[in-house]
Amino acid sequence: MTLVLDGTIARAPYSGVQLSVRHEIMAAVAALSNETPVVFAQDAQLLQLEGAVALPGWAHSVAGRMAWQQLLLPRRLQVLEAEALHAFAYTAPLRCPVPYVLNVHDIIALEHPEYCSWRNALHMRMLLPKSARNAAMNIVSTRHVAERLNAVLGIDYSRITVIPLGVDAAFFSQPAPYPHVPQLPAGSPYLLFVSNIEPKKDLPTLLDAYASCAETLRMPLVVIGRAAWKSRPLLQRLRHWPGPGTIVWLSQIPSSQLPAYYQHAFAHIVPSRCEGFGMPVLEAMAAGTPVIHSSHPALCEAAGGAGLAFETANAAALAQTLLRLLHSSSLRQECRQAGWRHVQTRSWQAWGSQAAQLLLHTAGRHHAS
Repeated sequence: MTLVLDGTIARAPYSGVQLSVRHEIMAAVAALSNETPVVFAQDAQLLQLEGAVALPGWAHSVAGRMAWQQLLLPRRLQVLEAEALHAFAYTAPLRCPVPYVLNVHDIIALEHPEYCSWRNALHMRMLLPKSARNAAMNIVSTRHVAERLNAVLGIDYSRITVIPLGVDAAFFSQPAPYPHVPQLPAGSPYLLFVSNIEPKKDLPTLLDAYASCAETLRMPLVVIGRAAWKSRPLLQRLRHWPGPGTIVWLSQIPSSQLPAYYQHAFAHIVPSRCEGFGMPVLEAMAAGTPVIHSSHPALCEAAGGAGLAFETANAAALAQTLLRLLHSSSLRQECRQAGWRHVQTRSWQAWGSQAAQLLLHTAGRHHAS
């Protein structure tokens, strides 16, 4: 049986979706232990897999990858005599010669294009709706995304499967020394925000909340995230923070250092206005750090009740939650314990096992026909 995995979305600069796809493919390949799927990729880690095939150099840009997927991949599927395709990020060939499983991480670009780069919004408008409607099965990570797929694109629930994302709990929980944070004395507590800096992440609400209670908190805010689209005014605010409090912006850190930043944070804040899941929620919980998140449905699902939710886009509510956590050591301990219990139910192995079964079922139906 010839199975094909399209993991070409995973490439630098990495975002949450791209890192998730890397984990998803590794987990799916491990679960397909009796098969050796063909994996189209451009990520160095994925290219080490048996059966991996590198994308041509010209296809490494977004436009190049779109052209490769729509024009060349269908022919490659025919030459390989593939029986099923798993497309790991939003789109598949519109004229796909085999049935396929599609990962739809969210439909934010369709519902809220103002949160996206114009290139991403155009890409998704062109390809996502028909890709999802033609898929044998759509995999989503939350019930929220399943509901949006049904409401906006009319996808029947029988062709949507919810498989929550996993987390490498061992990686994030392995004790790490206090990170070297510029402007911070070793061992000092700090608040943490980890994400690309882009509109949907709603960093301004966090900054407003922090400004209102920084004198009481008496700890800096560490922001770790690459400057992405529509972020220029916000970057100016970060670079020239007038106070109160202190903000340290680290645009990039090695992934190996991320557990240390999570583990030694007083709390990790996820203020997003819109999400499909929210990987940093699980990462922080695996590191033993209390998580404060907006009440967006996808984040509430990702946190599984183990985080502290505040009203989305409400800086005053976020400030109150921060102070509540500051003044209650028992609440902090409760959040740590609940978070650790929750991440024990979220493994990449479980994700890969369910996804592999869906792909095999899709291929089996095609083979039988």
